Order: sequence, then structure tokens, then C-alpha cells
Amino acid sequence: MIPKSTNRLIDKELKKARAASLIVGVVSHNDMEVESYLHDYYDGMDPERLLVEIGSATKTFTGTLLAKLVTDGVIALDDSVCPYVPKFKKALTYEGKEVTFRHLATHTASLPKDDVQTIRQLIKQDATVKLNPFSQYDETHFTEFFQHYQPKRAFGTKWVYSNLGISLLGYVLAKVVDMSYEEAIQTYILNPLCMDDTHFIVPEEKMNRYVKSYTKKNEPIPPMDIGVFNPAGGLKSSTLDMLKYLRFQMGLRETSESLASAMELSQEAQGIKAMKGFENALTWMIDQPDWAPQPIIHHSGTTVGFHTYCGFMKGLNVGVIVVSTVQISFTRMIKMLVKHDGLINTNVAYSIFKHLHEKADGT
Repeated sequence: MIPKSTNRLIDKELKKARAASLIVGVVSHNDMEVESYLHDYYDGMDPERLLVEIGSATKTFTGTLLAKLVTDGVIALDDSVCPYVPKFKKALTYEGKEVTFRHLATHTASLPKDDVQTIRQLIKQDATVKLNPFSQYDETHFTEFFQHYQPKRAFGTKWVYSNLGISLLGYVLAKVVDMSYEEAIQTYILNPLCMDDTHFIVPEEKMNRYVKSYTKKNEPIPPMDIGVFNPAGGLKSSTLDMLKYLRFQMGLRETSESLASAMELSQEAQGIKAMKGFENALTWMIDQPDWAPQPIIHHSGTTVGFHTYCGFMKGLNVGVIVVSTVQISFTRMIKMLVKHDGLINTNVAYSIFKHLHEKADGT
């Protein structure tokens, strides 16, 4: 399922990189293929079982949890979140209207991407946390931000990607179900889908499977720890588990009717235009390439050490996961911003989708 043209693209990227690894997995109803390009040796470990940081692809788990509680009739998308966090009401009210679950899930709650000021202060106090910038940001900082923040515009009017917003969504959903966010994801999603290699905190006995990543100076990057930002990007997983997840998201494997309905709801377009022309679903992004008759539903993720792409085409019944530890150069970043180049993992994934589409189409 992985064409030679994709292999050539990966080889080209890795030749330009330093101390980098890349794992790509493709799954359909009956077939699965995983290829790995590893900088380090992992004795006796199958590449598909190595653990990686999936970053913001975690947001799709938060969106699925939201959709599950909606399909179960516990909450509604347009319910206000203020009753669950009354101490944050000032930050979640604009001209008498309150932030809803839908606003948080679609990045339209008038919140910034991150609490940059506090994070900079924490790094200034301890430069060693620069490679793990969210590790010192705790619930006290989170609470202080929302107790002092004032929204600048009406909710639902402008899309601004927000880790704070999705983290708040997870924080509120935990209160709805009366358990920690991490316990809720384990109970409502990971356990039913038998995703046994997906964790917020990787058990010590599995750390030998944790893929190593490095800075541009070839310094090892420590495993990510983001605490209260877990709903926005805290999960670690294996390629095998993520391919399993994509099969369930595409409806290729059976789960409970409630969870299957929740996954379908999480993928529904919400009429919100996001970056690069994407449309926002309930945390998933929807792209409609010119060459494809059906959309690609996906989410990318970036941590200090990892870049992840997770997406699928329901029309083809094909899902793709790409994880790399390639450190992006400043020049490459500028090209990406002006759209003269794409994210490495996205380029790899789209080359696979396009190949399989053309193969199915007979072109």
C-alpha cells in the first residue's frame, strides 16, 4: 500500500535530517502495512509497537469523548460550559453570551493558542525546561489564566487554534463525568477500543520502546510531560494502536453503537473554516483536495521531539499514520508558512492517499 514514490520522498527528507526517525503505517479493512526508518536500534522491538508522542492528534480523543457524552444525552454541544467552571465565567462570557462545548471544540471561544506569558516566565526561571516547556505549568497557572482573561470578540465568529481551549474542554468534560480527564479517556475510549499501548504516562516497563528524538545539536529530547494540557496533546501511542484507532474511526471495526455514533459525530463538519482552507469538525480537520472526490479527515501533532499525522479517507477506507522526529529548519518553516512547502508527515501521507485513490480510480 506504500508506493515507491513515497519511499523516495521519505529517503529525500531523511537525507536532509540529522539523527531522525520516521514510521509510516497504512491500514484498510483487511490490510495493514508499516515501514520504519529508525536512527536508533531497539533490540527485539517491532517498529509498529514502538511508542511515540502523537501531540495534537490527542485532540481527536478529546473530541470523541465530547461526542460520546453528547450522543449519550449527558450534555449538548450548545450547552454553556460555565456551570461546570463558575470561577472562569468572566473569561467565558462576552456581551452576555457564554462559551459552549461547540465553541471550545471548534477553536472559536476567543482564546489564544497558549498562555505564552506564563510559559516564558517559567522557562526564564528554569532554562532546563526549555525542551519540556509545559512540564512546570500546573492547574494553579491554568486557573489564574482563566480567572483573569477577558475575551476580545463574540464566540463562534473567528477561528483561532487554541491549546488552551481544548485543554479547558477536557477539564470541563472531566467535571461532567466526575473523574480525571485521563481516567475518562481510558474509560470511554481506550478500554473499549483495546488500545493497550496508548498512555498519558508511559509505564516504566515500556520505556525501552519509547522512540528517541534529538535536537538539531544532536542532544536527546526528554519525553514530553504537559500535565493540564493533556487534552490538547498529551498522549503517547504505538503505530499499531493508532492504526487500530483509525479503523474504528472509519467504521471498519465494530464497537458499541454509542461509541460508533460518537465517532461519526466527531467527524461532522461544523461550518467553521480553519487554517489552509480546512473545515473544522469536533476537533478533527477536514480537507478536500482537488484530486479527491471525498474529503480527508485528519489531525496533525507536534511536540518538541515529534511530528505526527493521523488521517483517513472514508471513501477509500484507508487510514494513514506518519510519525517523525525530523527537526524542521527555520527556512523550511518559512516556506511552510507561505505555503511553498508542506509538513513532512503531511506530504508523506498525501502521497499515499493520492496513490491509492488513483489506483482505485484506475488512473
